[in-house]
Amino acid sequence: LSSHQTSRSLEMELLASTPLLRSDGSNVAASSLGTALIAFYFSAHWCPPCQQFTPTLKDFYEEVNGEDEKRKFEVVFVSSDDDEAQCLDYFKNHHGDWLLLPYSSPLRNELKRKYGVCAGKEKEAVGVVERREGIPGLVVVRPDGSELEFNGREAVEKSGPPIVKKWIAKV
Repeated sequence: LSSHQTSRSLEMELLASTPLLRSDGSNVAASSLGTALIAFYFSAHWCPPCQQFTPTLKDFYEEVNGEDEKRKFEVVFVSSDDDEAQCLDYFKNHHGDWLLLPYSSPLRNELKRKYGVCAGKEKEAVGVVERREGIPGLVVVRPDGSELEFNGREAVEKSGPPIVKKWIAKV
């Protein structure tokens, strides 16, 4: 079996049992997503590059998913904000209609460690040994949690919505 055909990673098992939030405050079970692609969006309100990329990602997300109830591409925001209040304000007022991994979830730091993406100022506290990318970072994964596209931000900016078809073909 290739690495992306193995059983789901521990992080994806934990994600499946973690209630995620939409911007309207409703809970969504990750296990009910049924999407081909999940992208973890590592970001924070205080980060100027994040402030620049978030509207681009919002437009991309809306164009890819349109009015379709069954989304092809789901984003899960993994916050690097300083506290929960900042995280929620940024999420509700600036993000698309995607999902938030609760600020209090231990999975937030697990994902930062797994993919090596975090703000420089939190690297030591989070325990990221090898920081592969700062924020904003967009890591697209298969349903089992294996990495499909580490440089999702760059791909979104350069290729736009057509990139999703290429990603889905690799699942």
